[in-house]
Amino acid sequence: MKTLLIFLFITTSSILSFQSFNIAFAADKPVQHLQLPDVTSLDEAKKVFLETTSILEGKRKLDAKELNEIHMTTYSLEKAIAYFAENTNGDQQVEAEKMAEVVELIHLASETDRADEVGVYLEDYSKRASAFIEKF
Repeated sequence: MKTLLIFLFITTSSILSFQSFNIAFAADKPVQHLQLPDVTSLDEAKKVFLETTSILEGKRKLDAKELNEIHMTTYSLEKAIAYFAENTNGDQQVEAEKMAEVVELIHLASETDRADEVGVYLEDYSKRASAFIEKF
């Protein structure tokens, strides 16, 4: 009887530990990605670009709440920059493609709560966005 009780205790403990592990592991799964429609006009691209850039420039704390807001903002910003990359030429297209790379880095770092990296990438993005805006 004592052996049976020990076996049941160990089995129950193992099951509970495994369930706790699954719950903790589930929290580390990638974030569900937001599906947004493509930006389809220059006016829309400019509007989204200016609005989202303004939002990003207002982020300073880079705490969990702001990182989530940054992450969500990058979805729209990516669409606007993709429009520029596909519908511009020369230097402007090259700059749009470089901004797209930086925004992707911001997106991934904010998605995984890497605040230090987000700060560095936001600074780079801000410089690029300011130069890009001058060409509107």
